[in-house]
Amino acid sequence: MKFSLVMATLGRSVEVERLFASLAEQSCRDFELIVVDQNPDDRVEAIVNRFRGQMEIVYLRSEKGLSRARNVGLRAVRGEIVAFPDDDCWYARNVLSFVADRLDKDSSLGGVTGCSVDHTGKFSQGRWADQPTRVDRFNVWTSATSYTIFLRAQAVRAVGAFDERLGVGSGSRWGAGEEVNFLLGALRAGVSVAYDPALRIAHPEPLQSFDERSFNRGRLYNRGFGRVLGLNGYPWHFVLYLLARPMAGCLVALVNGDVARARYYWIASTQRILGWADRG
Repeated sequence: MKFSLVMATLGRSVEVERLFASLAEQSCRDFELIVVDQNPDDRVEAIVNRFRGQMEIVYLRSEKGLSRARNVGLRAVRGEIVAFPDDDCWYARNVLSFVADRLDKDSSLGGVTGCSVDHTGKFSQGRWADQPTRVDRFNVWTSATSYTIFLRAQAVRAVGAFDERLGVGSGSRWGAGEEVNFLLGALRAGVSVAYDPALRIAHPEPLQSFDERSFNRGRLYNRGFGRVLGLNGYPWHFVLYLLARPMAGCLVALVNGDVARARYYWIASTQRILGWADRG
């Protein structure tokens, strides 16, 4: 089975080269890397040219916006399995082989998801389920993020496109959630997706400190989180559960005198409810 790896990129080069190097080492060689470049310069194109002899690369450009870039990339897909690596993630050597083997052995599956780990092997980018499961609309929040999602091409076609109002660079107040919204569309279409924590994609932990940059990121990401809850008609009791977690974190941080952490969790909680209530 041929993979199509759709990678949007903006503002990075060292990280992009790390990802390319990890792909060049994959035990499974049947893949195309679809690079959607949003940089105003040629930093990524230069890396592409250095790696062209080591893998099949399709080089494209698009307007800014992660969802816009992925939609441009999707129009170029020729593989049977589609994935969306971030430009700052990287793959262990057997990642593609693992996915291909899993989908080859179970034709009922339309996709596989895994978890995110940092360079030490510790979970990164949020909470993750520690047991294999079938993905549904309630556990999707702990069993998938953009770069850990692998879908058969027919499942991708069943969804159609990413919502360009969601995600980094969209120009809206909803700076995340586009990949979960996309995966929820696949689940609604009847696609069966399995989560396996043995499938691990490496990605740095983004929340290294609690500063203004983190607070701004928290506003955008959690407003997008809430927006996806609203778009997909989640029941109020589940929304309250997802609000209660950061609120509890806020209270614990205050008790411990960690004001910056408390502020971050307060932002997360309030922005989720605002996103859930958003219309338009």
